[in-house]
Amino acid sequence: MTATTAAEIVVTGLCKRFAPRETVLDGVQLTARSGGLSLVLGEPGSGKSTLARCLSGVYRPDAGDVTYRLGGRGEVTLTASDARTVAWLRTHHIASFDGHLAAAPRLSVGAAAVRAARCSRSSAIAALRRFHVAHLVSVPIGRLRASDRLTVALAAALLAERPFVVLDEPEACADPQHLTRWLKRLADGGAAVVATGGVDSPLASIATAVGELRRGRIEWHKR
Repeated sequence: MTATTAAEIVVTGLCKRFAPRETVLDGVQLTARSGGLSLVLGEPGSGKSTLARCLSGVYRPDAGDVTYRLGGRGEVTLTASDARTVAWLRTHHIASFDGHLAAAPRLSVGAAAVRAARCSRSSAIAALRRFHVAHLVSVPIGRLRASDRLTVALAAALLAERPFVVLDEPEACADPQHLTRWLKRLADGGAAVVATGGVDSPLASIATAVGELRRGRIEWHKR
């Protein structure tokens, strides 16, 4: 990815609440640039998953902006875009993982990975092999154990190799050493990567920016 097509995610004043007195995100600021990994740490219940879903367009923020800058192809602000535009951005530009793989229960693991990542079957099998789940390639998604389904979903998200990658606690279902190598490869290839993790996440060793989500805001310790 060249400088003219560099990817960037810019989050300003992001707020999300689920009830009048339940404010989960309260003025989050974040910038993730092409070639870097921005890691947001937090305790359980701190709002990490909510943040990831706001960034990937699953949740619509109550205030603030989430802007995806597509280099020479302009930019898209999620909070100002219609559903069709958000769907286009999610399909073609964002690889996301929040614990779910959208697939029919009867679809095989291999077919689901191919569809999610828009890749060849051989590429999907190679990715599944790296995550030690290639033996499940012909098993219907609906028959997988919850842990295996998480691993397949993560493999498909990473395999997609979109310019933007948003991952919610990926280390929960992957070998840390392999995961760090793969994420570093994606960042080195020009992707703008955002990941959430627990306070002792192994991804901190390769992150270019590290912050902690507390009381609805991120305090950045490393930029």
